[in-house]
Amino acid sequence: MRVTKSAEVRKNEILDTAEVLFNKKGYGETTVEDILKEIGIAKGTLYYHFKNKEDILLAMIERQIKQREQAIREIADNEAFSAVEKLVRSIQLLSNSGMMADVVYEKGNAELHQKSFTRSLERFAPILTEIVEYGIERGKFNTLFPRESVELLFCASELIDPRMFTWQKKERKRKETAFFWMLEITLGITSEAKKELYALAEISEEVFKNNE
Repeated sequence: MRVTKSAEVRKNEILDTAEVLFNKKGYGETTVEDILKEIGIAKGTLYYHFKNKEDILLAMIERQIKQREQAIREIADNEAFSAVEKLVRSIQLLSNSGMMADVVYEKGNAELHQKSFTRSLERFAPILTEIVEYGIERGKFNTLFPRESVELLFCASELIDPRMFTWQKKERKRKETAFFWMLEITLGITSEAKKELYALAEISEEVFKNNE
């Protein structure tokens, strides 16, 4: 007996199946036929929802961005968190990109990576800016350029992404520490808030004394 599924359910089934195959075989090695065979649907059903394989990947990226946007919004709206904790929790959430992001970084997917990065910046920057402005209102941050600071720090975070650069463990840790130091300087984080920042990021302030 043929099972009829709603358009939304079928679309997500295609995305879920494609995500598994992309991460198992690689985006370049996975064909539309592989996806059809795995789900057991006709080609016309897939093309009713998506134009081609790239369209499927873009929809997967958009879905993940939406999920992360919702998660960051929950952090930003949580009144139990301080401004610093909201910011650090958001950074940690974004740094844990998940399996889908690995596909975007595959060789030959530079254009897809650029689209993903630009879309992420457009969606996440407004919420992160709200967090910074919240910190300014409470005297924890001091910057004249909250939105621009967020955008620049977001771009700088690419430097410590292990899929972009194959740093050694010690090098990566040093760059992560430098990122939070940049964050402190760029956002004008106060002395009291600075202690909270490094505690949450699990970075000892002794690191900076050793480099003076």
